Amino acid sequence: MTRVNPEPVDLFLRACFVGFSLILLAVSLGALRRTKTARMAMVSAAFGAFALLSILVLLSSFVGLAEFEMSAPVVMVQLLVLLLLYLAILKR
Repeated sequence: MTRVNPEPVDLFLRACFVGFSLILLAVSLGALRRTKTARMAMVSAAFGAFALLSILVLLSSFVGLAEFEMSAPVVMVQLLVLLLLYLAILKR
């Protein structure tokens, strides 16, 4: 396990990934509490998985978990997926 000094842009994108995925998880858990449907439970589980992935990606920057390293373009694509899911929820 080797530590890598990530670029500031990488850290910023990874922190955005964590923050946005945690916000979406909180919103979906609130909706799940209100609706109590299986569909919303699946959505909450998906956002939970995104939140876990984003936390592991951020931690990999500091502790050298090579298995969870992602390049900046991959993190940006993941952020785009989360943004599109968020817009889909808002549209509803």
